[in-house]
Amino acid sequence: MNKSLSTRLMYSFMALIMVIVVGVTAGISYLIADYFFKTNEQELAEKGNEMAATVEYFMGFSNSMEMLNRYVFAVDRLVGARIWLFDDKFELLAASNINTDYKQDGTRPGIKDLTMLEGSVAEIAREIKSGKLDTKVITILKDVYSGKSVQSQIYHPYYKEQVMLVGVPYGKPGQARGAILLAQPLSGFDSFLRDIYIYTSIVAILALILSMFMVRSLARTIIKPLVSMKDSAMAIAAGDYTRKVNVHGQDEVAQLGKALNALGNDLSAFVAKTERAEKIRRDFVANVSHELRTPLTIIRGYNEAISDGTVTDKDMIQRYRLLINEETMRLERMIRELLDISRMQAADELAPAKMQPLPLGAIVRNVAEKLMVNAVERNVKLLVHVDEKIQIMGQGDQMVQLVLIIGDNALKYTPENGTVTFVTEMQQDGSVKMTISDQGPGIPEEDLPFIWERFYKVDKSHSRNVPGTGLGLAIAREIIRMHGAKVQVFSKLGEGTRFEITFPKDKVISE
Repeated sequence: MNKSLSTRLMYSFMALIMVIVVGVTAGISYLIADYFFKTNEQELAEKGNEMAATVEYFMGFSNSMEMLNRYVFAVDRLVGARIWLFDDKFELLAASNINTDYKQDGTRPGIKDLTMLEGSVAEIAREIKSGKLDTKVITILKDVYSGKSVQSQIYHPYYKEQVMLVGVPYGKPGQARGAILLAQPLSGFDSFLRDIYIYTSIVAILALILSMFMVRSLARTIIKPLVSMKDSAMAIAAGDYTRKVNVHGQDEVAQLGKALNALGNDLSAFVAKTERAEKIRRDFVANVSHELRTPLTIIRGYNEAISDGTVTDKDMIQRYRLLINEETMRLERMIRELLDISRMQAADELAPAKMQPLPLGAIVRNVAEKLMVNAVERNVKLLVHVDEKIQIMGQGDQMVQLVLIIGDNALKYTPENGTVTFVTEMQQDGSVKMTISDQGPGIPEEDLPFIWERFYKVDKSHSRNVPGTGLGLAIAREIIRMHGAKVQVFSKLGEGTRFEITFPKDKVISE
């Protein structure tokens, strides 16, 4: 069964908190227990060694048993440990296994009262002789009799609880030895650990509750934006590029949302561009078919009229032949320009070895002179302002073709008594700008990005029917690209159009 991200996040937080709490509790418990056992074992061992010297002293008196019992009870009260005292024959001499409950009058028993409980010692001694004592205690006694000091934690069979047991020998070296066992109950320490476990359990519960609130907060700040991004991505996949993610903040989630919004915008622009390109491609195929069909139809019609004898007048036949020749030349020119465009599109930027120094001013002036005949016929003025010193690296024929295409277009669209201006000038950054402007009807802003496409025609309501194949600007764009230059077109309806071509500094020959 699939679980939501918020549920998995909550379980992860809870598991992490439990691992931390359990780990910290176990570590603290181990350190406390280790410190407690080491400290108390050392303290009991030191007290046992002190008792060993004192017991040897008391053994020299005739009434030593009474004195030993009093001493054992006193040490028990002092260190809080049950004490058993054995002689060198495994006989229990004294034990502090006394009932320390309060009397009816609310007082605790005194030393004198404690010494009267000899029956308890005798009972323990009988159990030891009968073999009822736990084997662990017997083993510890044997180690003590061999002269070793022993520390251990065992379940005491007589006190019926877990104790810390320390055994030390007493007696002079080379002589029979006795044994002293000190057993300190661990019930108090167990109670202390239980309190720690209860406290950590409360902390764990509070932490788990806190984790739920944290998950809810994270769900608002992280998971909800992710759900919004998922919905946006699905909308984009379905073709709806207007769906946006509400972005708040500057964190990684917000950056992801911004990236998704940017992707939607880019896809929208790409789809629009693709649709536009597809339309241009269809229009291109239709235009090519139309442009090729028109001269072919004219050539065929005139040729049939001449061949089948429909036209017999010599002057008319001569005129038809001239028209056939003109359409044939137009068809050849169109095919040649299409081949030029295909060849240029497949070519990279011109390599330095294929370029040579070109006097840009002289090229512009020469092209303007070629256009002067048509300009005079249409009463259009050509103004040329060029810097004769400017030289750029390029391919001569292509540069002449570039200026001729743009200049001829400017002349075609400029009305009578208008002006076409050619300017070349050096820029402050070392680049060179060539400007060709006209006073024609202008180009609508929405058509500017597409004027470089093959056979693209601006809306006829904004332009005149001018001659040409419709391939000139497409060729000009490829020439500009191959020379590493940049072009900008500025146009305003009713005021004309200006082409600005900038050649970078590395293509300019400095003086």
